[in-house]
Amino acid sequence: MKLAKQFFLGVAAVALASSATIGHAADPVADRKAGAKPLSGAALLQLDDGRSGRGNLIATTGIRGFSKPPAVAAHALIMTIGDYQGNIPKLKGVPFDTATATEIARRMGVPQANIRALSDGQLTLEGMHKAFDELESKLGGDDQVFIYYSGHGGRQLVQEAGTERCAESLITVDGQPFTDAEMEDRLKRLSAKSQKTIVFLDACHSGGVTTRSVGNAPFAPKSYTAGQSCVKPTNVLTRSINAPKPAGSGGANFVHIAAARDSEVSLDQPGRGGVATQAWLACLAGAAKDTDGSGGLSAGEIQACAQDRINEKLKNVQGFLPHHVSVNGNPSMVLSYAAKDATSAVAAPALPQLPVPLPVVTAPAAPAATPAPVAALSPAAVTKPSAQAALQDIYNSRDDRRLVTLTAAKPALKIGVDTVDFTLTSREGGYVYLVMVGSDGETFDLLFPNQIDRNNLIEPGGTMRLPRPAWQLSAEGPPGKNTLLAIVTDNPRDFSGAGLKPAGPFSVVDAVAAKDIQLVTVGAAAPAESECANPASTRNLSIKKRCSTGYAAALLTIEEVK
Repeated sequence: MKLAKQFFLGVAAVALASSATIGHAADPVADRKAGAKPLSGAALLQLDDGRSGRGNLIATTGIRGFSKPPAVAAHALIMTIGDYQGNIPKLKGVPFDTATATEIARRMGVPQANIRALSDGQLTLEGMHKAFDELESKLGGDDQVFIYYSGHGGRQLVQEAGTERCAESLITVDGQPFTDAEMEDRLKRLSAKSQKTIVFLDACHSGGVTTRSVGNAPFAPKSYTAGQSCVKPTNVLTRSINAPKPAGSGGANFVHIAAARDSEVSLDQPGRGGVATQAWLACLAGAAKDTDGSGGLSAGEIQACAQDRINEKLKNVQGFLPHHVSVNGNPSMVLSYAAKDATSAVAAPALPQLPVPLPVVTAPAAPAATPAPVAALSPAAVTKPSAQAALQDIYNSRDDRRLVTLTAAKPALKIGVDTVDFTLTSREGGYVYLVMVGSDGETFDLLFPNQIDRNNLIEPGGTMRLPRPAWQLSAEGPPGKNTLLAIVTDNPRDFSGAGLKPAGPFSVVDAVAAKDIQLVTVGAAAPAESECANPASTRNLSIKKRCSTGYAAALLTIEEVK
């Protein structure tokens, strides 16, 4: 369904807690000589993944994973501790987690130069504090942050403000607890200076776990108690993340992913690392399914993929049950994007004819994509592209510190009688873009700005009435719902980069461009400028806006009725 468009003359925290990967007894990594340098994250992907025998590589799924374009304002802090001091059990797989986490960061768009990796002796309690201080000093306000930790997790009684509670913590190399309260404070400070915060903690948060690895045991729980042990934690971080937050407060800007429930054991495997860490990388590298056809891979979609792999790897492991991945914060946040291979195997729908009085527009060619080995694709991995789901992804991944509202004068329009009339307000101001998807989900229509009305700048706190007198949107049927997405950005976006072609005064592209629409929205298509990588220069407001990738968004549904 479409709204008729007429013009008249005149004139937009992972904490992936805990994990370990399980391989086979004759694992090619485990067979490496002691002291050999761990393989890279990319090389680890080429190893037997343990799903149906040796030689079943992630590459044989037939889908090439998509690496998000590097963003100069994306940063990663990777902390790994395996060589613990004193009588704290060592974790032999953790050295491999450094490479895995680095590959995860790279696939999420963090440039290599912005990845800081610390390990073992560098991560005393003072060292961890210093690492967070240095990360915070690099942020300019519109950054994206990925924090990773692999090592022991623990629980102990702590005294806070005269009250005793059971706290969860990360264990430093010398056995000191970095508590959930400390983490909450650090993340609040980082979130105030960044638009997205993803925290991935690969540490055991299982109550009462006392098992330790012995000799050459294939797995080791990642748990250590510093001080007096306790069983039922009051997890300050999780409680804070899940607390209701109003729109525009930034509450949707954080993702916390836990690979094991509170009562479950998570594992470290020598020679490979953590089960959930490895599963997460494999899913980012092509195993995850774009289940809604949006073009984006949300934290929830990656979680489902990772859980399947954990279940498969642990199903025959004696003494251990699969641990369960959970997501706190915003599970709908897009962390990466689906490979073109998955959508290129689906025939792109023909572009429907636009209603009069606009001229009929010939369907534009689908964006070029490298041919995929379709025969190798699993049918379940191929989902028909959905323009509607792409709009929802864009909205779910907005910078929630910003606020824009979109309201219609009439929520339902009578076909052949009513015209659209809505009001947009923007607390922060910027450049407005209005994208529509009809109920058929076949196309994206960029309604504003357009060939006649290009003035899309709104001042902070401003109000914009649309359509303006020079153009009009009328209800011409058929009956159904249209979805309008308003986007407000700090700097202009060029949606022609997503393949949009002129359709009268508007621009149109079919649903196969779902991922490309998302990439343009998040500013991935814009060339990186050297000044954007300099925190000092981004303190200049004009430079900060030029380098910004953040945006506000609002969704509105307009129904057409007879």
